[in-house]
Amino acid sequence: MPLTERFSWQKTIEAAATSARFVVKVCCGLLVFFLVCGCDLTGKSSLMQPSLTREERLKFALDSFYKSQCKKQWAVLWPLAREGDGEALSELAFELELGLKMPASDSDMKGDWHDANVIVIAINGASKHPDGKRNLNYVFDPARWNKGDVTVVSIRSGSISYSSIKPPPPASMTKLKDCLSQANSPAAGDRCVAQAIELGLVPSFSEYSKAMDAVLATYRPESCTPRPW
Repeated sequence: MPLTERFSWQKTIEAAATSARFVVKVCCGLLVFFLVCGCDLTGKSSLMQPSLTREERLKFALDSFYKSQCKKQWAVLWPLAREGDGEALSELAFELELGLKMPASDSDMKGDWHDANVIVIAINGASKHPDGKRNLNYVFDPARWNKGDVTVVSIRSGSISYSSIKPPPPASMTKLKDCLSQANSPAAGDRCVAQAIELGLVPSFSEYSKAMDAVLATYRPESCTPRPW
C-alpha cells in the first residue's frame, strides 16, 4: 500500500475513534443528567429504574448533602425512604437534623414544622434500622417536650398539615424511646410506631409518604427553604 494511502487510512481511523469517544462522553453526560437532575423526586419514574443501585443512591446522597445540593438529596433518598427503607429514612432524618432543608411549597417552613417532619421520618427509620437509633436523642430531647404545646404532622385531605398537641406524659415518652431503642425486628418496630401513632406524634407512614409525594411532585430548587435560624 502506498505511503500516502496508508497515512490517509490512519487519519480516517483516528477521526472515527475521536468521534466515538465524543459520542460516549455526551451519552454518559445525558444519562447522569436524567438520572439525577431531571428525575421525578417521588421515585415513580427514572430513579426507580435499576440504573443506580441502592448502595450507589445512599453514597450519592451523602456526597450531595456535603455539597448542599438539596434537590439531588431528596431525589436520591426519598424513592428509597418512601418504600420504608430504614437506612434511607435514618439518613434522611439525620441530615435534616444537621440542616438539610425541607422541600416546601412556599417560604413559610417554620422551625417547628421542620422538626415535626424530622420526628415522623426519624421514628419510622429507628423502627426499621439500627442506624436510626442515632436520631433518638434528637427526637426525645426533653427541651422539645417539656413545654406547652408541641407541633406534630397531621394529614388532612391527603396533604401535610400541622397540629398542636399537649406533650404526652413523660412515662409514655420513655416507654416509646425504650421501644425504639430495643426494636430488633420488623414486628417489634411496627409496635413502636403504633405507640407513636396512638400518642398522636406521627401519622401512619403510608399516609405521610403519599402526602410527601404530592409536595415533591411540585418541588423546585427555590422551594427548598432554609431553616429560620
